[in-house]
Amino acid sequence: MYDVLFLHPPSVFDFRKRVQFLGPIARTVPHNTPVFIMFPIGLLSIANYLDTHGYKLRIVNLGEKMLLEEKFGVEEFLKKVDAKVFGVDLHWCVHSHGAIEIAKLCKSYHPSSLVVLGGLTATRFHAEILSKYPFIDAIIRGEGEEAMLKLMQKRDKQRNFSNVPNLTYRKEKGKIHINNFTKPPENLDKYNFAKLDLVEPNIRVWTADFGVKKLRVGYIPVCRGCVFNCVTCGGSSYSYRKLMHRSRPAFRSPEKVVEDFQQLDEQRIDSIFLFQDARMGGKSYYRHLIKTLHNEKWSRIEHVTMELFYPADDTFLTWLSKHKPADKIGLTISPESGVEKVRKVHGRRYSNNRLLQTVRSCVGHKMPIAVFFMIGLAEQTHETLDQTWSLWNKLLSMSRPEEPLILVDFGPMILLDPGSLAFDFPEKYGYRLIFKKFEDFYHKMQLPSWKHWISYESKFLKREDLTELILQSWERLLDLYEKHGFYTRSKAKSERLKISLERIILKEADAILCMKDEKEKEKRLRELKVITTDPLLSYSYILTHSGI
Repeated sequence: MYDVLFLHPPSVFDFRKRVQFLGPIARTVPHNTPVFIMFPIGLLSIANYLDTHGYKLRIVNLGEKMLLEEKFGVEEFLKKVDAKVFGVDLHWCVHSHGAIEIAKLCKSYHPSSLVVLGGLTATRFHAEILSKYPFIDAIIRGEGEEAMLKLMQKRDKQRNFSNVPNLTYRKEKGKIHINNFTKPPENLDKYNFAKLDLVEPNIRVWTADFGVKKLRVGYIPVCRGCVFNCVTCGGSSYSYRKLMHRSRPAFRSPEKVVEDFQQLDEQRIDSIFLFQDARMGGKSYYRHLIKTLHNEKWSRIEHVTMELFYPADDTFLTWLSKHKPADKIGLTISPESGVEKVRKVHGRRYSNNRLLQTVRSCVGHKMPIAVFFMIGLAEQTHETLDQTWSLWNKLLSMSRPEEPLILVDFGPMILLDPGSLAFDFPEKYGYRLIFKKFEDFYHKMQLPSWKHWISYESKFLKREDLTELILQSWERLLDLYEKHGFYTRSKAKSERLKISLERIILKEADAILCMKDEKEKEKRLRELKVITTDPLLSYSYILTHSGI
């Protein structure tokens, strides 16, 4: 019997049975998979906080377990396991279907146990979720460590939760009660983000490809919160103020970050992703942090990745190259658009010249940098995307295949973050919502085609336009990687065939979804899925439908 069992759901609960055509989503998240097996790091912090207070608990990553173990049955597992409280994370909206279905199973097999949700998406839709899904007892809004501890203390003694901060819950007669927020902590030093033995399994989610090597990767936050207001981000300054009642970021002291590194090093972690831009804490903070890490020696950690939320000057990069936190360091930056006007409206106010200066400086210091872009921003048009592709070309021309220091990639903005400025004020920021309520996310995520997961349109681009521009961006990136020698001709050709097949699948799936006979619809979708999973059938299908 556990005091609390934390469960990380797959994006779609029954993904192993459903027919899904995930196209560019599968390409964008190859490591975390379209099941989105990465869980929010706050879940680990909450679990560790309860562990230090003597509670018996476990985090079970159901998505990863379902991928690793073909015969693993979620229902059989949940029937056998017992806990006073089942905690299901609903942080990212992509988990909307999975979280609800897992919560439903927990309550059906354990009616006397508490079923609790938490995370940004659960926080944004807390009242709607409790009103529509009676098998969910409560939602912890905002930051969860203190609230979850208080809930467990109350659960052990009585079921009067009126004094549990941040809690929305259903009283005995069904009335929903919303408790007040507690003040969030000013720093993160009393939490722990590195105790991986609380998690099972912890194999795939902690492993990533680095060139020809596979490294075990750990994730450590510099802070919680943000000083920037990127309009589509559910973790922006606006979102943290509204959803978490956090007015400014809470930082983790350099000494505590070192403790995290040491713990992960002992747990055979090879690479650390140090997320959030440390420069938000000011010069004295980031210099102290990096110097402290630089002075340590690790037995296994060989690589650290750091985030840049805005361009870095050569002074900073020169200093960083001399005080690396590990033998190798890499940086990431996400300008989102190659057009300054589009980027500025999105909330990132810097020029292409500053971006290029940063990239050149990284190359000069032999520090790899990944530059990420987004397809689907409000001010994007066919013309601005053409300019963005030109910037991709310029960036790739600055690197060499024999020493690839610059990665250029893009992500399709399929789902608009609930709680972001764009979601709460869509017209003001140039968007039109297709998914407006939580139920929209829950129901639409069950559809088979990624095209129908797109939850918004912009003032210039309809859903059909967004779908096509995502595929065109995929094609253009392939062309550029082949042009600059990063892809062989055969690899580029193989990838282009995937895009050709994807266009055909989209048309076929749309036609099938219009069918009224549900049995025939399911049969046709499964036949189409078989074609996509067999290389010979796929190639034959492309030839037949493209007129080659």
